[in-house]
Amino acid sequence: MAHDDEDWDEEEEELELILFQGAMNGVEPDMKANARLTRVALIPAKDLVSDALARGAQEIIVEPKGARAGVRYIVDGVAYPSPALPGKQALAITQILKLLAGLDIHVRDEAQSGGINSEYEEKPWIVLVDTTPGRGGERLRLRLENMSKQIVKPDHANVSQEMRKRIRDLTTQQAGVFLIVGPPKSGATTTSYVALHTVDAYLYNLFSMADTGHRELINVTPYDALEGHDLEMGFDRLLRKEANLVFLDPIEDPETAQVVFDYQEKICIMAEFPAADPAAAIETLISWVGADAVAKGLKGILTQKMVRMLCEECKEAYRPNPKLLDRLGLPPEIKVLYREPIPDDEDPEAPTLEELCEPCGGLPYHGRMAMFELLEVTDGMKEVILEGAEPAEIKQQMREDDAITIQRDGLRLVVEGKTSLEELQRTLRPPQKRRRRRR
Repeated sequence: MAHDDEDWDEEEEELELILFQGAMNGVEPDMKANARLTRVALIPAKDLVSDALARGAQEIIVEPKGARAGVRYIVDGVAYPSPALPGKQALAITQILKLLAGLDIHVRDEAQSGGINSEYEEKPWIVLVDTTPGRGGERLRLRLENMSKQIVKPDHANVSQEMRKRIRDLTTQQAGVFLIVGPPKSGATTTSYVALHTVDAYLYNLFSMADTGHRELINVTPYDALEGHDLEMGFDRLLRKEANLVFLDPIEDPETAQVVFDYQEKICIMAEFPAADPAAAIETLISWVGADAVAKGLKGILTQKMVRMLCEECKEAYRPNPKLLDRLGLPPEIKVLYREPIPDDEDPEAPTLEELCEPCGGLPYHGRMAMFELLEVTDGMKEVILEGAEPAEIKQQMREDDAITIQRDGLRLVVEGKTSLEELQRTLRPPQKRRRRRR
């Protein structure tokens, strides 16, 4: 059968495959000893990751389920199912990615984590590989990070000028503890780098005692740890170097927290703290170091939540109802807001969502942006902490302190045309509890 040359080229066009360039931990994979695994799994693994990247995914989850394995792509925080894989192929893909990430392919009953330096479309990427044991086999989770778009500066994260000023005011007093909180995998680590870079490194001596992995801190001096030195000795050394602010690894135990609060009068300490929200962080800190120490030493807690950004190609302008603006606390001068295009379902000839925004394939949101919230330990907040730090009282005090909340910062992004009210509402809606099925 004859083919038109142009049609033939389109049929033969192949997906550009990712190039794996070596394990991030420096372990050299023995491909010869695993020649059969490489032969059957390397190309399918590249296909899987490349397809996800082409679709704009930030994560891939492969879940073994008997003879098949479910596959999900996470695009801007929303899960999309992908065709299932045969169980044996999913296992082989998991094993080859573990091998390329410098992990032990013979260990399947323990969680493992690693990463692969990669290149896709002539840009540097890393593929973070996490495996956890399960009933049906190892669960594979891949996180895909574009290294040319690392978010470490306030400009990259679209932090408001008001938020930057408030963070600087709390962290440039050369004393106190400033925490960044959030549950695991929520973006708290990235937020901590952004917060650190709000501080003027030309006016203050900034040091990092943290393991930042593949992230590069700008104008922050890495701490050269000496063998046998503990955290207290490290703080003493940095004080002799006239450090103004020290950036730490996440504070995860009472002993570390106690040392941090012991030194809070001498130096400003910034660190990530694993907690669901600021109220939970304060509750844990009180149990670890006491309410007096928390009220005296804690300066602020920063947290964030991600919201999807409207596609610039297809977002639709509309005139908001003045009553809606008043209910949201927005100024009446706002004449235009934006939303995703709405197809006319009643007209069969009207363009579909895919046709309204052909460049984005019917997905009217591209990428995500953080909405920030800052709890400041004002005199009023100190009293709340000393009286037991009830979550409802903390929220009430934040309102009285005119705190920048996630909702308030989200409305800023709506006004700027970066997201929609509908997306903000979806993001802030409490998660629905799953109902147990009756047997």
